[in-house]
Amino acid sequence: MNDDLRLAHVPMRETVELVRMDLPEELARPLMERGVLPGCRMCPLRTSPSGDPVVLVDGTVLALRRDLARCLCVKSVAGAA
Repeated sequence: MNDDLRLAHVPMRETVELVRMDLPEELARPLMERGVLPGCRMCPLRTSPSGDPVVLVDGTVLALRRDLARCLCVKSVAGAA
């Protein structure tokens, strides 16, 4: 397991699992309210015109800022489609 893998570096269409968020509470709370919680599955779908990632999070499509995606520690999910 590689705890140093960040969502910002995950290839498109690769499913990963959120391990932790390296964010202060005030930045983490809005993500948590939208279902971005440790253990959730995430899959980068595309990038926005500004280069920010658009991510599928347990069935919900969310647009994230690149700087936030760099603070989300993830791990690969074996056998994920």
